[in-house]
Amino acid sequence: MTKKVLTENGVQIHIIGAGGIGSNLIALLLPSLRNGIVSEQLGGITFHLHDADIVEEKNLVHQRFSDVQIGVSKVDALAEEYDLIHPSVRVIGHSTNLRHSKPLVNADIIVVAVDRPEPRRIVHSLNEVEWYDLRCGLDSCLILTHKTHFDDIERLTPTHKPASCQPDDAIETGNIQFGSALAGTFGANIILRSLMNRIDGKTNVPGPMCFSMNMGIVPVFLKTNNSVPFDQKPPTKSSEKWTEEEDDVLLKQAERGLTLERIANHHRRSHGAIWHRFLKICGFKKPLNNEVGE
Repeated sequence: MTKKVLTENGVQIHIIGAGGIGSNLIALLLPSLRNGIVSEQLGGITFHLHDADIVEEKNLVHQRFSDVQIGVSKVDALAEEYDLIHPSVRVIGHSTNLRHSKPLVNADIIVVAVDRPEPRRIVHSLNEVEWYDLRCGLDSCLILTHKTHFDDIERLTPTHKPASCQPDDAIETGNIQFGSALAGTFGANIILRSLMNRIDGKTNVPGPMCFSMNMGIVPVFLKTNNSVPFDQKPPTKSSEKWTEEEDDVLLKQAERGLTLERIANHHRRSHGAIWHRFLKICGFKKPLNNEVGE
């Protein structure tokens, strides 16, 4: 049977980042579309993958690549494996990092899965488009969506250097963390639910959430579009450096199981600052200078 190659029509999905989160998302979502039932009803689905990285040996322990793909562009490796998994499904690789919104002009759904604030903010700024911001750290994941309150988006998107989704020395010691796989799983489920909702208008699409495999749901969102459920004091120390004493207190508070609201109020810092600091002192101690996918 000759495979039919679709033109640019149907649903256009852009995935920014093909690392720990992006490759796991693709490896789960694309096989679920193999029979064509969903894609044919939508007039075809085209996935655009954006990432300038190539596959390295260190990626093989937590990303969905094989040793024969070492040295190959990540997006090309995924496109070669999954493009035309069904005649109505296309996967196109773009070996570039996202610098502006122009490549997303035709997007129906956008997934940003890189640990850099700049592409996240580009996606957040888009109006009237469905987007999902997938993040991870250690055994946890954080998901923002186009329905997340603007104040929460701003607070949870601080400026920081690029970082790997694995803690320092995790790959060398074998102590791999699976937050990236968790984020990829949640992301694959969200996208499939969204596609089904486009067909029947009834399927529930999960909303914003923060989830830890150890602690369960973590209440990091202060606001919804209609209410403010928590009486959170505004952060006053957002620009101050953390001290060793504060780090010790933060760890003790986490060990006691205090809520994020109480911890943030105590330190007078934002929820995003607490979350990122906790991840850093638990393993993310040397931010990378290169651009890294989650």
